[in-house]
Amino acid sequence: MTPPALPEDDGAGVRRMSYELTPSEHDDDHRHAHEIGEQWERRIEARKRRSRLLALAAVCTMSIGSHFAMHLLGPLKSRLHREMNTTNSQFSLLIAASKSALPLSGPSAGSSLQLRRAQSQLHLDATGRGASRRALRDCWELGGDDRVYLAWAVDPALWRDDGASRHNGESFHTSEIRDPADGLFIFGLGLTPLAVVQETLLSRLSPGGHRHLGLSLALGLVSGKASSFVSSLVSLPLADRYGDAVPFGLTVLLCAGGFVANAARLLLGWGKEVGEAEVSEKRKVGWGGVGRLGDVFWLYILMNILSGAIWSPFIHLSANLVQTRYDISETLASRFAAILLCGAIVLYPITGLITDRLDPSHPRTTIRLFILSSILTLLAYTYLLLPPSITYSPWPGMTLFTMGNGMSTLLMVILVPRMLPPELVPLGLGLHKSLESASASVAQTLAGIYLDHARGAHGEFQAGQGLLTGFWVVNCLQLACAGMLWVIEKRKRAQINIAVQYEELPRLSIDRIDEEQEVEGDLDLDENLELDEDNEPELPSEAKVEKVSSGLAITDREKRRSKTCFGSAIAWVGISWVLFMGTAWSKL
Repeated sequence: MTPPALPEDDGAGVRRMSYELTPSEHDDDHRHAHEIGEQWERRIEARKRRSRLLALAAVCTMSIGSHFAMHLLGPLKSRLHREMNTTNSQFSLLIAASKSALPLSGPSAGSSLQLRRAQSQLHLDATGRGASRRALRDCWELGGDDRVYLAWAVDPALWRDDGASRHNGESFHTSEIRDPADGLFIFGLGLTPLAVVQETLLSRLSPGGHRHLGLSLALGLVSGKASSFVSSLVSLPLADRYGDAVPFGLTVLLCAGGFVANAARLLLGWGKEVGEAEVSEKRKVGWGGVGRLGDVFWLYILMNILSGAIWSPFIHLSANLVQTRYDISETLASRFAAILLCGAIVLYPITGLITDRLDPSHPRTTIRLFILSSILTLLAYTYLLLPPSITYSPWPGMTLFTMGNGMSTLLMVILVPRMLPPELVPLGLGLHKSLESASASVAQTLAGIYLDHARGAHGEFQAGQGLLTGFWVVNCLQLACAGMLWVIEKRKRAQINIAVQYEELPRLSIDRIDEEQEVEGDLDLDENLELDEDNEPELPSEAKVEKVSSGLAITDREKRRSKTCFGSAIAWVGISWVLFMGTAWSKL
């Protein structure tokens, strides 16, 4: 029974009543407070999930404009040659320009800055630089003739020192052309760190960590691939109907949309809780982290170099290659080229789901899928090398390349966080993008030079045949490199597992301690009674062993090799830059 209320004086002459609560009332209050606490926790979690989803949506918009711009010119190659008499070298230089704009300092410096700056701010900087420079350039283009943008980039007459030249009845001053030409290089400077920052943010915003990493990256990057597919489809029709400047004006709008979305993410703090939790002081690393990268990672980088030489150049040259080999129209050839970019839209989510389900913590399944993709692209080149009188249509070969390339680019990105610890993922992604871009620039430039030489000596058909043969040989090397990566990574992980099992020995159990007490009498019985079986350390389990990253260097010799490989990577980027600048100086 509840005791009666007793009057009390609060010290100010005011009488108040106090009550004593029964145990049941205490339980009710405690239960009510617990329910309120759970409701607040659910609201906070729901708010975090909504913030994460909005952040992911904003990050996905970053690459839409850049991917749209990168694949505008491929279907227009034949038209450029017909109307402006451009050479293959000039077209290849145009494609390689954005890839050659500081391919090392762009991605690598961007990845290094991610380790020291707020992720959202850096992302906004990269998007803004690319969008603003493209906007200035395209506004200049829209104010003039429809063909000005293409003319300043590919017509060598515009680079003469006489101050003006004639092209299709129009007069252009050299000063008017060089200013927008610089914009193409600045476009590459803004573009190169963009992909690295986007991939890093997607991996860190991934719900569930490694368990859903592949699917998160797939859904995040598929927006850019879809933009590339649409770009390859609409570039030629838009240019034919409305003029060459319209596709680039559309690019400005897409880039501006990505900039606004990420500005909103920064101002409203979407995903801020996740980013702050991931970027901690102990995980900030500098360039000294290069010495931690092992043989497995550098073999992966070699695979990147070989992949960059056969993916991007073929995609940009495919429309012209199939048109000349199979004697089809420009419109049909551009549609065949667009097929190469549609595979990622379907295969990205499927590939990400497979890697998450089968092997979320290791690169084993990812490497197997990459070997499969390399085989598919090799079959595609083999089919395209066959005489057109036997195959009749490029459709099967283009489909095989679509299936192989449609998942391989995603697999390259997934491999990095599954080979390296989280603090080295930005650095790994930066090196991956740097070396792949440099290789694509070298291959694109050399392909243009070869096509010009072979077309004059052997004809256009034989020139395309020789280029496809070169792609086929490099594809074989890529497949061999992927097989070596599978073997070496498997061997490295076996060594790590053995080492961890020997190093993490379990502590003695209670029974073992009691036996030693009876024999040796070294331990005090009173101290042993305080031991709790619940706190007994577990044996080293497979889960603990699996957390070790196979992409790290273990021995001092391996660390020295890592620094040598890094120096070779810098040299390769330097070679790509010198080759591009030398060719541009001689051809433009």
